Amino acid sequence: MAFHDDLLQQAHHLARLDRRRPKQASLRRAVSAAYYALFHYLIAEAVACWRIEEQRDTLARVFEHGKMKNACINCRSTNADVRAVASAFVELQSARHRADYNNAVQWTRIDTIEMIDVAERAFQHWGRARGHREAQDFLLSLLTDRK
Repeated sequence: MAFHDDLLQQAHHLARLDRRRPKQASLRRAVSAAYYALFHYLIAEAVACWRIEEQRDTLARVFEHGKMKNACINCRSTNADVRAVASAFVELQSARHRADYNNAVQWTRIDTIEMIDVAERAFQHWGRARGHREAQDFLLSLLTDRK
């Protein structure tokens, strides 16, 4: 199983721990894992196109959260699936920041599962978009932060 799939599975596991009274730590880590699942999925898709396999890990480390977010905010793709992935990325990154840094926010299991669903839908949208030229343009924009 790919790393991004493992992260999504971990998010599900954490969200369902402690059936009666879920711990904030579990819910927050689930939200974070959902974001990182999409983050790593998009990077894996981008570097998979790199011809020299031994260089892919190095290339993967070049991607930056802020640049990726800006590229997603500025996404003007005519492909609805690509736009949905971009929107999900921004939403999940914002949720991860709230989960990781804002202790005033109390997460519910429902809110947490909603964020995991956003990540899963983004995976599905990407599955439909990945073969299109606009999907490749989008992946490149994540690296360069250019429109």
